[in-house]
Amino acid sequence: MRALRISWIVVFALCALILFARAAAASGAERDELPTLSLVLARYVDAVGGREAVESLTTRVCTGREVDDRPYRGPAVTAPLEAYGKVPDRALTVVHHLDGDVRDGCDAWVGWHVSPDGIRLEDRQGRSKTAWLLDAHGPLRLEEYFPGMILAGRDAVEGRPVYVVECDRDPAHYALHFDVETGLLRRIGYYWGLSDYREVDGVMVPFRIARSRKGGSTSFVFDEVAHNITLDDNLFHMPPLVGARAAE
Repeated sequence: MRALRISWIVVFALCALILFARAAAASGAERDELPTLSLVLARYVDAVGGREAVESLTTRVCTGREVDDRPYRGPAVTAPLEAYGKVPDRALTVVHHLDGDVRDGCDAWVGWHVSPDGIRLEDRQGRSKTAWLLDAHGPLRLEEYFPGMILAGRDAVEGRPVYVVECDRDPAHYALHFDVETGLLRRIGYYWGLSDYREVDGVMVPFRIARSRKGGSTSFVFDEVAHNITLDDNLFHMPPLVGARAAE
């Protein structure tokens, strides 16, 4: 009787060992199926149109609207939007609210914010997600905006498989999620979703950038995107403080 009990213990242990080995093998196989980081990034450049097409662009001008959706506070609020980018490192968004314009910009050296409350320096504008999206060379400059990138694994965004690339910045806000099938970028961090890609001048541009937050979302919805329009550098300069008050 004791020998029979021991034999069952041995059988159980062997079964457990086999199951563990299979799970480890499956996990190893999944890791082996991951491409390299360089391949994911190269595929992204190809997906947006290729290096040559991206390098041919010098400016990006977007017009549309900002949609502030607060389901628990009434209907969504819509405001006209303009967005400008110029290579290198110049970006500006202008949202025309009823109580005054809100401008966020960077002129390659100084980041700034202007609202009806006043003017303030805001260095983060220079390497913000918005500045990267407005940078026509953005797909070729990922390492500058998202330093220390590593391929962290696979996940899903709205049911679609994605490769997750993390960097030295907070993954909650800066992890990049590349669609496994198309190669395009679908999400930045947990809160920024990129969708409605359309081809403009040979490159794919997201026409909707949804920025979710507690209690709702704020989205940039573009109606038109154009490239290589001449933009004066003065457009991106911080307005003078003379006659203006600094924002708190």
